[in-house]
Parts: sequence; structure tokens; C-alpha cells
Amino acid sequence: MRGRLPWAALLGLLAGPALAEPTLAEPTQTDPVRSGAAGQPVVSLRHAMGGAVARLELRPAPGEALEAGQALLLRLELADEDGRPLRGLRPAAWAERGGGGIACRDRVRGLLENRLGRRAEVNFNAWHLAYLGDNGAVQVLDPVGGTSRTRLLAALALGGEAGGWAADAAGNRIFASVPSLGEVVEIDTLRWVVARHIPVGGRPARLALDAATQRLWVGQDGEAGATAEVALLGLDTGTVLARLPVGPGPHALAALGPGRALAVGTDGAISLGAEGASPLPGLGGGFTEAAHSALAQLSLLLDAAAGRVLALDAAGQPVGLWTVAPGAAGLFPDPTGRLLFIPEPGEDRVTVIDLARRAVAHRVPVPGGPLRLGFSGTQAYVQSREGSSVTLIALGSLEEGGTPALTGIAAGSGALEGGAALGPLVVAAPGQEGMLIAEPDQRVVHVYMEGMAAPSGLLRAPRGRPLALAAIDHALRETAPGRYETRAVFPGPGRYILPVMLQGGDFLHCFEADLGEDRALPLARRLTVAPPESGDTLPAGTPSALRLRLSGPEDSPAWRSAPDASVLLTQLSGHWQERLPLRPVGDGRYEAEGVTPPRPGLLRLHLVAPSLGLEAGTLPPLMLRAVSP
Repeated sequence: MRGRLPWAALLGLLAGPALAEPTLAEPTQTDPVRSGAAGQPVVSLRHAMGGAVARLELRPAPGEALEAGQALLLRLELADEDGRPLRGLRPAAWAERGGGGIACRDRVRGLLENRLGRRAEVNFNAWHLAYLGDNGAVQVLDPVGGTSRTRLLAALALGGEAGGWAADAAGNRIFASVPSLGEVVEIDTLRWVVARHIPVGGRPARLALDAATQRLWVGQDGEAGATAEVALLGLDTGTVLARLPVGPGPHALAALGPGRALAVGTDGAISLGAEGASPLPGLGGGFTEAAHSALAQLSLLLDAAAGRVLALDAAGQPVGLWTVAPGAAGLFPDPTGRLLFIPEPGEDRVTVIDLARRAVAHRVPVPGGPLRLGFSGTQAYVQSREGSSVTLIALGSLEEGGTPALTGIAAGSGALEGGAALGPLVVAAPGQEGMLIAEPDQRVVHVYMEGMAAPSGLLRAPRGRPLALAAIDHALRETAPGRYETRAVFPGPGRYILPVMLQGGDFLHCFEADLGEDRALPLARRLTVAPPESGDTLPAGTPSALRLRLSGPEDSPAWRSAPDASVLLTQLSGHWQERLPLRPVGDGRYEAEGVTPPRPGLLRLHLVAPSLGLEAGTLPPLMLRAVSP
């Protein structure tokens, strides 16, 4: 099971209300260690609570330093008191600097409620949605951690319109080709930055990623200035390892396995390897699409003009030929690789080929001119060029002898343009509990929960029409029984507080880890605010005084007497909010008069002081309670 905030949290934030308040407990102990076996640098922290024993480790990549700015592995091992692994849990974790003196339960409550821009520096529960826009940029949306104003996390300019798109299975890198620049752009999804511009030459377009060898096959778009070759890039070095002659483009590509690929074009099909290119004779030409089924060990070719789909075995010999309507829009193998879907917009249907039997299994009528498909574990999602609905075909109904089961869901008012997409427009959200469906013309991505009659929410694409989607999962996931891991980049040096909570359990602890000196931190991140000297309660309906103490570094004494300090008080029930000025009374102490919460209940206190860089949400909130006098 994936470790993340539940999908319901995403839908709740899309709709606007805050998450329910958690029931949390207090921590007791940690045992820090600074090095691992064979001298490998590692931070190892242990804590036992509520019948669970947690060991949290931070490890760099082999040969790298254990420091901020590096991609670090966070490993969380969970066991019961007898050492048995705790499987299938949903751990939530974050990391942030500053804001010491806050109870762990209050820190986590503030992160879960996600109000006033409150956001941890590192979120180990996060997933992000990246889309390739027709404006020559990759936009990154934060579906869960965004605010009501914007969910845009990053906008990465490619330098020109893209011609191809690929994302690695681990979700750490995205690649986009830019024909006008003759290069491939690599995007680092841990930092969300452009990592490299890799020169290719000509007009690079379609891409096929060979995950086993960490190599990228790059075709050409066939326009003026394009070359008649496919380039093979080594992703470890960012260089061209080979240039293989394949004839004029455009080239469609399919990665076939370690070190092998297939390139197809108007002149025919060519088998590719690092050692060279071998034309496959007797197949004809006019091919516009290529795909591969690892399960069936078949290469698949589409000749859209002639209306034929050809299957080749591992030796490149034809072993299957099926007729489809001229103008067929693409090849879409299902996630298992057993079924191949071919949308036929001119016939308002989708042909389904059973690759195990090597036979046409179904001709499924789909209105509106079907163009593209995406898949969940149970459904095929068919997007069409006309109308405002997406057709769902139940994969289980396509078994031999079955009758296709179809459902239609409303997904906006726009439609698709033939040939415009450069990658998937329907992808599964991490956790496999929902689907993301792009509607390019309206610049939105619909959020759909399977089994519902309509999408449950939407994410606006602020810049450019989406031409490809990738849901990038940065959350903790179970990699072995009781072991949960992810990779992340800590943004800067300092002492980090890492809250860890087991959803539905009794474990909550705020671990602490040093990742170098924090002198480069802005002053606001080096401040802490202590709970009120009078305790954590205030009388409801009666004016009272509130006294706080701010602490900070000796080399920046401005925190001792900030003239513009104030408190923002918010009551969770009744939507009451009030800002009151704070009067400095010396040595970091501040007081406010006339604090009058209108009714009993929980209060959130944010300290604000613009001269110190403190805005509402910069520091974790203090949690107070108004009580009847």
C-alpha cells in the first residue's frame, strides 16, 4: 500500500474545507546515530510508542555527502515491540526547520490543516501533477498542498515547443524534446528544476525510454532540418552514444527491452541496438505508430493510411496482421500488455485485439470519434474529438466471450484534436484511487473517483493547453515488509524537525536531525515562539491579556523588540478571526490586551512581524483553547 494522505484529503482540499482534526499523542525518546556500516554516512533515529517501534534513517546516494541539497533516501522501518514488521500502514511524514518549542501534536495539526500558506519544507506524503503545455513549458501542480489561490508549484521553460515526452518509471526524471533547439531537456522532479539540456542535433521529436539501461532513444520529426537518424542518449553521461541511420522521419519509436528498440516511418521498420540498425524486410512502409507488449513479447506497428496493424515476434518476423479502419488514431496496450486498443475515429469505434490469442476480440462502438485512451487497473478511458464525455470500458468485460461494459462520464465541454497530444492525457493518481483526465481546450484536469457518475473536482492548468500528463509520486511507499522509503532533497542546512504519524494508530513523534549549520537561513526561520506564559487557555467572552516570548539568534537581535509584531487568532469553530497588536516589553517578550474569543473551543495563534520576515504561516501555529470563565 502506498503511504500518503488519503485520496479523500485531496478531494477535501479541492472542495475547500479543512481536514478533520487528528487525535495525537506526545513523544518520549530518540537515539541519534551519525554513521552506518562500513563508515557510510547515515542519520539513524529510533522511537517507541503505542506498541510501535520506528527507526528513521537518512542516507545519501553511494559516494555522496549526507547534507542538504543532495537527494537523500528517507527510510522508515516500523515493527511491533517483538520486532515483527508492521505491514500495509499509511505513515505520514514531513520535515521543516525552525519553530522550536511547538508541541508535536500542534505542529502536525497545523500541517494537516494547511491554512494560511502553512507548508512543510519537505513533504514525504506528496505527489505532484506535471503537464507539458503547448506554450513550451512544463507546469507542476501541487494537488494537495496548494492554496485556494494557486496550486502551481513550478513552471519550467523548455526554450521552445516540445516534440516528444517521456517520464521514467521511478518518477525522478522527465524528458522533453525541443525540435527548434535540437536538444532534449531533462527535468529533475525531486527539485523541480531543469537539470540538463542535452544536444542531439536535427529536430528531435518522439522519445522512448529504456529503463533497464538508462538510455533514451530519440527520433526526428521529419521537418526541414531534421536528420535521417535515431540518436541513443546515455542518461548517466548526458551524451549521444550512437547515431543510427533509419531514413527520413517522422520516426515513431518503441523500446523493446534492454538495449533494443524499434523505429518505424514511411520507409518501413528498423530494429535498433547500440551496435547498429537493421532494416526489417518485407513489411512495407507507411507506419505511423509503434508499441510493445512485454507480456506477449510482440512489437506492434500501425499503418494508419492502409488500415493495418502488424505484430512482430522477438526476431522481427511478422506473426499477426489485423485490419482496422483507415485513419486509426494510435496503438494503446493495456497495463497488462494482453489487450491492444486501436481507436478508429472515422468509424466511431475502438478495436480491441487479444494479443495472447492474436485475434480481434471486440469492435466496441464509441461515439464522438475516439482518439486516445488511458487506463486504470480496471477501466479503459476513451477520449473523443467530439462531445463532452469520456467513455469507460470495463477491462474485465473484454475477456473471451464477454460483452463490453461501457459507461460514460461528463468531463467538461471541450474535446480533443487529432495528433495534438504528445503523451498520456489520462493517468492514475498515486494510490490508484482516482484518475486524472486532461481537457486541453479548457485548460483543466478533471479528478475522477472510479464508480462515480462525474468527476469530483478539477485542477486548473494555469498556462498552456496540456499535451501530456505525469503524476509524480514522492510519497513514502512500502518497499519491503515494514520498510517505507522515498527520496527527497532538503532545501538548505540546519536542524530539521521530522514529524512522523501513523494514520489510524497511536504513534506520533517529531524526530530531529542536523544537516549542517543554519547560519544561511533567513532570520524568520531561526526564530521560535514559546507558548503563552499564562498557559494554553484563554477565557471565552471575557477580555484578557496574552503574553508571548520570542527567541532567536544572538547575532540578529531585532527579534527582541519588533515594533510591528501582532498576533492573528483564529477560532476553528464559528469562523472567528482577529488580529491584535503586540507590545514589546523587553528581551523578546510581547503582550496583547483585550483578547476576547467569542466562544469556547480550539484557537490557532500565528505570530506576525513583517520586519522580521514573519507572516502568518511562517512559523508553526500555537494551539490554544478558549474555555468558559
